[in-house]
This record gives sequence, structure tokens and C-alpha cells, in this order.
Amino acid sequence: MEENGMTGIEARENQTEQRQGPRLRGFGYLFKRGRLWWIRYSVRGKDFRESSGSEKDTDAMRLLKRRWTEVGRGRLIGPSEDRVRMDDLFQALETDYALNERRSAPGLKWKLRHLRPAFGNLPATAITEDLIERYKQTRLSERTEVRKTPVRPATVNRELAALRRAFSLAVRNKRISAAPTITLLKENNVRQGFVEPKEFEAIVSDLPDYLKDFARFGYLTGWRVSEIRSLTWANVNREAKIVLLPNSKNDEPRLLPLAGELGEILERRSQDRTIKNKDGSTGLSEFFFHSGAGEPVKDFRKPWDAACEKAGMPGLLFHDLRRSAVRNMDRSGVGQAVAMKITGHKTLSVYRRYRIVSESDLREALERTQAAMRQRQGHRVVPIAKAKKASR
Repeated sequence: MEENGMTGIEARENQTEQRQGPRLRGFGYLFKRGRLWWIRYSVRGKDFRESSGSEKDTDAMRLLKRRWTEVGRGRLIGPSEDRVRMDDLFQALETDYALNERRSAPGLKWKLRHLRPAFGNLPATAITEDLIERYKQTRLSERTEVRKTPVRPATVNRELAALRRAFSLAVRNKRISAAPTITLLKENNVRQGFVEPKEFEAIVSDLPDYLKDFARFGYLTGWRVSEIRSLTWANVNREAKIVLLPNSKNDEPRLLPLAGELGEILERRSQDRTIKNKDGSTGLSEFFFHSGAGEPVKDFRKPWDAACEKAGMPGLLFHDLRRSAVRNMDRSGVGQAVAMKITGHKTLSVYRRYRIVSESDLREALERTQAAMRQRQGHRVVPIAKAKKASR
């Protein structure tokens, strides 16, 4: 890449342009309008002029080289990409979630609540790695809205993943030519929370009636709260006592037989399906679990936290029931493949993270090992030759 020599553009240039800067041979050159440096280049016979927005020729040359690189990669967008703002990218991201019916769409709104104020008004091409690093630092210094606890790296990573997806869509759709590198934070907050059956029932006893079976279902199946919340009677075959979840978070359908206590939950939910409408008439709830008026169960953190506090388990999350379900299945000898089909874990690595080993599990394992060792020590080992001689 050279910065001297003539180009085909120069023969056609406007006489009002002053060629005062370096050039890229065979591609373009810099010129000055007023106090600002501009670039001019040609691609497949089409002439482009762009302002660098800077009084420094080095900034303009950097822009020209960037356009030259984009042409080489077949990714040239041209001046139009500078008019694309981050709000445009976020709107395209929301559209993508809606078109693909992503179950995590509600979570996207929470992520954009923080991303939009930080980046929304900026041009997409102005987002640099440095700006993203500062966003990380800012978010980690903040506290959560509900529990007022420090924002965790995992939370920031989910937001960064949404930001990365927004850029990926924009590059794929050729709205911008390149995306900044977005690196995620190291996560050291893998939770170890779980609850024993006796403790769990203590929590359930203090929950509102509409949440009791909701929580029991989560504890027995290990389903995600979003999956339990969105479960409808259309997914339930009452006669066969089977639930079919066609679209779970891992994009795979899931079949769940309602056996034992789950069958009892089915019967109670069936009896509680009738609701009273605002006009005084009665109807049937669409949702398997509802808040009493047929509506799906919404945010229940306050009653959940209160029940956990009263049961002596402050800080326990509803998501910890998922970990507890995995642990209970593992303790009961349920194979990993079967357990993963029930809980909806797609990969073994994630499932293993949820398969929590408690102090009591470790103690029990050591006690069993030591008992086996003592039993072996009680047997006297006799050499084969000596045993044969004694038997004659």
C-alpha cells in the first residue's frame, strides 16, 4: 500500500478541491474543504467523497485506509454506515428476536434498558473497544434495582452478548462494515445454592396460594421460571398426564410425564382453572399456572424473598430450585441423559454445573469409602500356594 502516485480519480476531480495530502495509489486521495480534511476514492467506477470530520490529515488517511480495507474484503458500505446509529441496531435486534420467536425476548428488554442510555444516541461506527470497556466498569460499579446488590459479571456478560448480537446482525445485513471486538468478563459467581425437601416445604408454606404449586413444579422438574410461567393448557394432555413443551429455551421440544406429585399438581390446577371474568361471567384460564384472574404469573420476587427469609434461607433464588432438582435426581440415581431431558439442559457441561455436591454428600462419600476399607482390612489375605497346601 503506497501513499504517492496518481489515480484515475484525479483526472476527473473538481477544480475547487485542493490536493494537499497523501494518496493511496490506485484508490484515492485526501483533499481539504475549509478546515476539514476529506477523502475521495473510486470503487467499480463509482465516485465517493467523505468528510473525515477532522482537521488532521492523519485522521482522514486512517479513514481512507479503512475504506480501502473494506473494499479488499468485499465489505464496503460507504458513507451511509456513518448514519447508522446504535438505536437502529437495537431496533433491528428486537425485530430479530420477535421474528424468530425467541423465548428470551422479555429478558432483552432488561438488557436494552442499560445498553440504550449508554450507546443509543451514538453512531454505530463510533463504538470502540475503549467505550465498551468503560461500559463494563460503569455497570460493575452499579447496584441491582430490586435487591440493591452489586451488579455481577454474569449480568454484564448477558448485556454484552446482546450488544455483540446487534453488531453481528448489522454486519450481516451490510449496514456497517465491521464490528468492534467485544470480550466478556470472567464469571466467578457460579451459584452453589440448593434447598433440601424439608426446607423447601417450609418456604412453600409461606408462599401465596397461587405460587405454591408453581414452586413445587419447579422443584420437581428443574424447569426454568420462564418455561413454567408460559406453560398453557394447550401443552397439557390431561388424560395421558403428559406435558409437551414445543419450544423451550434450548430450541428443542420437551416431553414431561406428570407422574407422582406432578400428577397431583395437575389435578389441583385443573380444579383451579375456572376463573371469574370482569363482567361477572366465568371462563377457563389459558395458563396452567395463573395469578387468580387467568393471567400468567408475573414478578413474584417480593413474596418469594419474604418466604425464604421466614424459612431461614435468605438470598435463595427461585433459579436455585433448578439446581436442587438436578441434585435430587443425581442423588436418586437418575441417569444424566434422562435428567437432562427432564430439566432441558442441552449440554453436559452446563448440567454438571448444576449438579451440586454439598458438604453432606462429601461426608457421606468419605464415610462409605472408609467403611469399605475397614471391611477389606478384616479379610486376611492368604497366598495362593499356601492356600492350596492347606487344602490337601
